[in-house]
Amino acid sequence: MHTDDETVPAGRDAARTRARIVAAARQEFATQGFRGATMRSIATAAGVDVALLPHYFGNKDGLFAATVDLPAGAAQAVADVLSGPRPTQGARLARAYLGLWEDPATGEQMVALARVAIGSAQGTDRLRDILGVTIAGPGVARAIEGRRQGFLLAMTHLVGLAVVRYVARVPPVSSFDLEVLVERVAPAVQLHLDTPDAP
Repeated sequence: MHTDDETVPAGRDAARTRARIVAAARQEFATQGFRGATMRSIATAAGVDVALLPHYFGNKDGLFAATVDLPAGAAQAVADVLSGPRPTQGARLARAYLGLWEDPATGEQMVALARVAIGSAQGTDRLRDILGVTIAGPGVARAIEGRRQGFLLAMTHLVGLAVVRYVARVPPVSSFDLEVLVERVAPAVQLHLDTPDAP
């Protein structure tokens, strides 16, 4: 592994290089699956020396973990939504979650996460870990106390909708205006959120 100054970028260049590797890895894992994607193919796609990947991520598992994650601030956004007025939480959660898929800055990451989770056991395990950490976070845990099951059902509803709209692109769901879609699904999401946990 080469880690000399000529091989490893520093400062801002290092951050840009790391981001480029993560973006290439997301694409490779999404299209090739965990087993099919290789460190060499990811390095080639990113246009970097393969020796840089272990420097930044340790190994393939570390790189995979770095690429399969929710966008920064997503968990806090969910906590904020669920701390707001109860009667509007269904619409606000639907809008916030689907907004992550609509936003060009985070949409590609959400699609890649879904494709990897659907296409590999490692992706499914990683998604389960992400959701577990999100739910256990203090903000979300407080907000869903007594209605954890309802929150999980609400998210199941929204994840399924997102896969149909943004991954499979099934019409007419794929062509609905976002606000129309939120208006349609909000009552079901609200029903889940309003349902207390079963004993």
